[in-house]
Amino acid sequence: MRLLFSLILVIVVNLSSLGQNTFKISIQDSVSHEKLFGVSILIKNSTKGVSTDFNGEAEIKNIPNGKTTFVISYIGYKEVERIINFPLSEENTPILIYLSPVSTDLDEIVVSSTRTNSRIEDLPMKVEVLGKDEMDEESSIVPGGIGSILGDLSIITIQKTNPVNGNDAVRMQGLDYKYTQLLRDGLPLYEGFSGSLGVLSIPPLDLKQVEIIKGSASTLYGGGAVGGLINFISKTPSDSANLTLLLNQTSLNESDVNAFLSLKGKSVGFTLFVGSNIKKAFDINKDGFAEIPKQNNVIVHPRWFFYVSKKVNADLGLTVTSDYRKGGDMFAIQHKEDSVHTFLFWEKVLRGTADGHVSYDINKENSLNIKSTGSYFDRSLYYNSFNFSGKQISSYSEISHLFKSDKHTLVSGINIITESFVKEQGDSVFFNNYNYRTIGIFSQEDWQLFKKISLEAGVRADFHTRYKWFVLPRIGIFYKPGEKLSVRLHYGTGYKTPNLFTTSQPEDFAMLEPVSNTVKPELSQGVNMDINYHFILFEKLSVQVNQAFYYTNITNPTILGVDTSGNKVISNAVYMVNSTGSDTYIRFGWKTWEFYVGYNHTEAKQEATGINFNMPFNPKDKLAFTLAFEIEDSWRMGVEAAYNANQYIYNNIKVPDYWFFAGMIERKFNFGSIVLNCENIGDYRQSKHESLYTGTTKSPIFKDIWGPVEGRVLNLSVKINL
Repeated sequence: MRLLFSLILVIVVNLSSLGQNTFKISIQDSVSHEKLFGVSILIKNSTKGVSTDFNGEAEIKNIPNGKTTFVISYIGYKEVERIINFPLSEENTPILIYLSPVSTDLDEIVVSSTRTNSRIEDLPMKVEVLGKDEMDEESSIVPGGIGSILGDLSIITIQKTNPVNGNDAVRMQGLDYKYTQLLRDGLPLYEGFSGSLGVLSIPPLDLKQVEIIKGSASTLYGGGAVGGLINFISKTPSDSANLTLLLNQTSLNESDVNAFLSLKGKSVGFTLFVGSNIKKAFDINKDGFAEIPKQNNVIVHPRWFFYVSKKVNADLGLTVTSDYRKGGDMFAIQHKEDSVHTFLFWEKVLRGTADGHVSYDINKENSLNIKSTGSYFDRSLYYNSFNFSGKQISSYSEISHLFKSDKHTLVSGINIITESFVKEQGDSVFFNNYNYRTIGIFSQEDWQLFKKISLEAGVRADFHTRYKWFVLPRIGIFYKPGEKLSVRLHYGTGYKTPNLFTTSQPEDFAMLEPVSNTVKPELSQGVNMDINYHFILFEKLSVQVNQAFYYTNITNPTILGVDTSGNKVISNAVYMVNSTGSDTYIRFGWKTWEFYVGYNHTEAKQEATGINFNMPFNPKDKLAFTLAFEIEDSWRMGVEAAYNANQYIYNNIKVPDYWFFAGMIERKFNFGSIVLNCENIGDYRQSKHESLYTGTTKSPIFKDIWGPVEGRVLNLSVKINL
């Protein structure tokens, strides 16, 4: 009997094992045939499943005989259900399944700053994009400018360059703000005299996206992009007509009224942005001086789009900006100067820019692009009894050719930059008018060497009418072993010509000497590397990790000093600048939750024999957190925190570390949304640690601004979509 029972048991076990199958699967992108890593494969109505490896393959064991339904899902792709009947005829051969990208749910991000108009996932150069969703959210949170959202990125620091007029500037990779090149729709409009005020006052409602290139990018657009490049991309007409109105009011008496209109027909499109930002002077720390100057800013930006044919498109734009600021002694601002309240500062700016672009798709592989802009900038200022007025007329024109094939993308072109400055006759300043021309020739190729490796190489040759020739080579390699893992390594060079207005402030103009012929241009070289990795945890939690490393060396940096006569003089420093750092960010996404953490560490030094000073206004350590939650078409809320540590000002003086907190809540309606936002919840202010000026109220000497001065700010905005 025992023998019979044992025999039956063996037969049952063997029959059972015959009903257990192994399923092998290979997942690829239906368009590129790229092997997809981290694809979730689940047996329907069960918790049993696996994820694909770096080769896009996976294996599931112990599947019973019969029909089994597998659910195959991946972020950015259409979900697939596949019914498979077991046993298989060839168990060891993986079943190949293609996933199709979702084109309707996820907007494809195309980057224009690299000139190749490629998808962000395919770029050999690392570009970070703040897209349409970020611009829509920021337009309600901080409607008056783009500086706040840029400052949320761990690698960027927004510095208040002047304690009186409230002007802000962008620092990248621990370097001075003059090494960050700013573009509007691929056009360098903010150089020299015209780049010295109100650059970050571009309202987010007028923007489609912001593209950020970290590290040297001078080969693309010429001198200036030593530490990085930021390109502000304007909105284009949507398929259906829409009108958006936005009203905003803050607790510091700041008001915004913005409107954006979009129309599109078969052959013509039109967009119009009109915005006004009004600030009342505010003395937050009650020291008698305004930390926030009085300001009236108006922007009008119409653009026309012409869809001539399937191959030819054109657009034409006009931007007019009027900016008036008044700061200094609160009594003098609100009333007028008297014998006691004498310190007053005001300035008026009128900026007018016309730009145009024509693109011609010759065939599937070749296209021609022509773009040009002309800008007029008129600035008048009064600084404690000193008057000054000046005008700058500048232009940028370019023609380029783009060739794209399966393995090669080649862009080549030529551009001309003009910059003409004229001071008002009778102004008692030492510096003179100037007129510069720069002619540049550039070429860049992205070459797909192998399926997983591409090479990028480029060179630019610029001829400057004063400083002659600059030759800027760059080279990079891009390794992409799978759909969600990529490695980039780039080397680039750059230059920055000496300029009166990128090294000085309005209070320096009265004693500012012209740039001497002995002052040399600044030269740079830099290396950037980053590793980007996407994966899925527990089949539900999406994770993106990016680790970047960078190094920049600058020789002949220009500085502002004082000569024996007490005049302000621009010269080359005796030291060089070296910036070495790492930047880490991790993004998590689960259902309607998003979490971001970023950490940046930068060692930026002024180095020479006997000199080892920290670069001023560079937090060596910057930690940032963001947590957001959304109930679709109903609520959105978020909090963020940033920690700035180990920051120095001039003369290697360390300043206190500090936290910055912010929070927002948005209620969405059919007509639009209402947003309540709070910046600097902890009310951290530099004035809580020290007085913001020394000297007397008649002749104050303002200290360097290294921390927030506005304190806690609440704002309530209403957005109406028509």
